[in-house]
Amino acid sequence: MDKAMTPIPQNYKNNVNWILGAYTDAGVSFPNGFQKDAIQNAMGARKTNKWENWACDISLVENENGTFVVVEDFGTLGLVGHNISATEVNDKMARGETLSNEERLARFSSMFNSGGNTTGGGLFGAGKSVYSVASATYTYYYDSFRSDNLYVASLNKCGQVKNIALEGDEARNFISKNTGLTAKTSFGTRIIIESPTAELVQSLSNGSIIPFIQGSWWKIIQRLEGSSCISINGVPVTIPDSITSGTNKYDLPSPEKVMGSARYRVKNFGLYIFEDGNAPWTGISYYRKGMKIGEVDIKDIPKKIENKFWGYIEVDEEWELNLSDIEDKVHFGVSKGKKLTNTYQYLKNYCNDKFRLLLTEWGYIKDKENEDKKIHDELKQIAEDIQDLFDKLGFEDLGNGPQKSDFDVRWQDTKYPTDGTERVAKGDILSFTMRIKSTYLTNKKFRYKLFVKNMDSGEVVSVIAQDDVTIATSSIFKKEFKFKVSTNNSAQFVENRIILIVKVLGSGKEKSKELPFFFDIDKPDNIRNGVTLALHQCDFPTENSRRVNFGEKIQDVCYRIENKRNEALSYRLNVSIHNASDHTCPKIIDISSEAGIVSPFEELVTPHLPDILFEQSVYEQFIFSGVLELRARLIANADYTDYEKGDKITFYHYKLFLNSDEKHGKSDAFEVNSVEAPENFKRSWFTPGANRTITLNIGHTAYLNTKDYPDIQHEYMKEQLLKQYVLLYLAEGKYDMFGSNGDEFTGLEPQEAADRVVEKIERVYSESLE
Repeated sequence: MDKAMTPIPQNYKNNVNWILGAYTDAGVSFPNGFQKDAIQNAMGARKTNKWENWACDISLVENENGTFVVVEDFGTLGLVGHNISATEVNDKMARGETLSNEERLARFSSMFNSGGNTTGGGLFGAGKSVYSVASATYTYYYDSFRSDNLYVASLNKCGQVKNIALEGDEARNFISKNTGLTAKTSFGTRIIIESPTAELVQSLSNGSIIPFIQGSWWKIIQRLEGSSCISINGVPVTIPDSITSGTNKYDLPSPEKVMGSARYRVKNFGLYIFEDGNAPWTGISYYRKGMKIGEVDIKDIPKKIENKFWGYIEVDEEWELNLSDIEDKVHFGVSKGKKLTNTYQYLKNYCNDKFRLLLTEWGYIKDKENEDKKIHDELKQIAEDIQDLFDKLGFEDLGNGPQKSDFDVRWQDTKYPTDGTERVAKGDILSFTMRIKSTYLTNKKFRYKLFVKNMDSGEVVSVIAQDDVTIATSSIFKKEFKFKVSTNNSAQFVENRIILIVKVLGSGKEKSKELPFFFDIDKPDNIRNGVTLALHQCDFPTENSRRVNFGEKIQDVCYRIENKRNEALSYRLNVSIHNASDHTCPKIIDISSEAGIVSPFEELVTPHLPDILFEQSVYEQFIFSGVLELRARLIANADYTDYEKGDKITFYHYKLFLNSDEKHGKSDAFEVNSVEAPENFKRSWFTPGANRTITLNIGHTAYLNTKDYPDIQHEYMKEQLLKQYVLLYLAEGKYDMFGSNGDEFTGLEPQEAADRVVEKIERVYSESLE
C-alpha cells in the first residue's frame, strides 16, 4: 500500500484561519472554543443518543517524544468504514460524488468531518480542523479502535495526510514511534496534538479550562452515570449542587407552548438569582442538544441583580434546528444579522417575558406593585363572583384534587402496525380494546360510539361500532377491535382519529378517548401527543377537609398517569412537600421517588405512597401553620423521540393546610393572573390542567381604553374571566353545559358546536347582569 503523504482536498490554510477568526469574532478564548468543539465531536461520534458507557477525556501528556494534548473518546463507533485512499477520494470529488455518513475514516482523513453527526450540539462547528489550530506545527496524529475490532492510525501534518491509514501492528508501531503512546484499546477515537499552543497547555495545567466545560456542558454532565463522564487529565468534571441554590430560583414545571407561535415549544427554562454575587455564570443562555450555544439578549436588568443571575432555556427539536441555521460559524450565538428573524425573536421575547414576570414576583421590579395588587385583588373577587354564579346555575364543578369518578373509560392493548410511529398504510391493522368500568351503586346503561374522524375537515369518515350496554355495579365491559385501514373508512394523506364516546343514558355525563393515526403521511413535527398526571387518591385525617395537624398523616396517596403516545413511557415520579406560604415555595422534604412504565395509549394508577407523617420537628423550622403543596413531578427515565432521559414531562401540585383550616367555597377552582403584553392580540386566555389559570392581558388596547372608567373596566374584566371559565369547561371535557335535548356535543358539526359555545358564553354573561 502507498503510505506517501497526500494533500487534503480542500483549501487548508483558509480553513484554519477562519476558525481563529470565528473564535475572536464570538468573543471567546481559544481554550473555550477548543473544549466545546472537541467535546461535541466526541459526542457526535456516539452510536445513539444514549450516554451509557460514553466518555471523553482531554489530557496534557509529556514524554520523551515531546508535549501533546490528547483528546480521547470512549464507547463510540470509532473511525469505521472502508480504508479509502486519498487519491480515490480526490477522484470521487472531481466526479461530484460524496462519501456516505458511514465512511467515517475516509471523511475524517479527507474533509475533517467524520459524518453523520446527529448526536452532538455543534452541527458541526469547527469540526476536526480545531485540532490543527491547537498545534504550533499544525500537526496531529489520530488512532481508532473501531467497533469492528480493526485498529487504524494516521496523521495530519499541516494539511498533508497519509494516502491510506495504517492498520494493525503497522499502525501501533507508528503511534508508538512518533508519540511514545501505546495503541488505543477501547472502542473510540483518539486525537494526539503535537506541540500544543501555550494558551491551551496552560489552561490544562492550571485547570482554567474546567469552568468553560462546566458552563458549556453542565446539562449533559448531570445526566452522565457510572463510568460515563467528561474528564480533564483523567479527573471527571463535576457540577456543584450550588449552581441552582440562589436567593431566588425558578424551574419550568413542564414544557409549554410559546405565545404567538403554533409550532414552537419550550422544554426547559430556569432562572437563578444570587444576591451574594456568587452566580456561577451570568445571563440567560440557550442550549441545544445539551450544549450551551450563547446568551439571549435580556433588557431592563435591575441594578440590584446585574451580574448576579444566570439562567438557561431549552427548546423543541424543530426550533433547535431553525436556530442552528442562524448561528455564527462556531455556534457561540446567533449571528448579529440574523437576530431579527422570528426564530430568534420568539426566543428573546419568551426569555424577557419570563424574566420580567419572575422579577416582579420576587420583588426586584416594584414600579407597579400597588397597581398590580389592586388588579389582582379585583380579579380574585370577580373570580369568586363568577364561580358562585356557576354554582347557582347548577354547572358541574371542575373540581380540585382527586375526583371519584362514577365510570372510567380506557384503551388497552393498543397495537399500531409499527412501534413508535402512528403512520399507517392501506391494509394495515390497528388493534385495540375499549374498557368501560362502572362504579355506580346500581346497574347502569351506557351508550358507546366508535368512529373515525378526519382531523383536517372535522368530518366523520366512518362508524366502527355503536351499541348500548348494561354494566353491573363495580364491573368492567371490554370489547376488542381490529381496525383495517382503507380509503373507505379513513381519509388518506391526513391525520385521522379513532374516537370513542361513552355516555350514561339518562344522564348528561359522557367521556371520550382518542387514538390518532396518519394515513400515508408522517406525523408533523409540531404535533405532539402528551402525558397527563393527576392526583388519584389522597385520604386526610378528616373527611372533606384538607387540614392536617402536627402528628397526623395523609394516607393512600397515588397518582394517575395517562400515556397518549405510541411508545411505552419509562418514568420516574418524584414527590415532595413545599412551603406554599412562602412566595418562593421552597422544598421542605422529599416524600418519594418511584419508577414505572406506562404502555402506549394506556393509563395506570401508581402504587400508594408511604403514609406522609407531619412531624413537628421536621416542619416547624419552615412553617408552623399555613399552606403547603404536595408536588409531584413526572420525569422521563429513558431517551425517546420526544423526551430525553431526565426531562420534566409534567407535574401536579396540590394544596394542603397545616394547622389551619382550608378556604371554603369554589374560589380555588382556578387562579387569576394579569400580564402586560401589548404585542399579544389576545385579550385573555386560560391554562388548563393541574394548576388552572385565567390570564387577563392588561396591556391590550381594549383594556387600556377602559382605564378612565372603573365601572366599565370592572365589567370588561368580568366578561373576559367569564368567557375563559366557560372555555375551561370545554378544554377539560365538561360538555354537559353545551348539550341540548340530550344530544351529544362531541357529535355536532363544527359550526353547530361553535354556535353552542358562543351561545353559552352570551347566556351566562346575561345571567351575570341580573
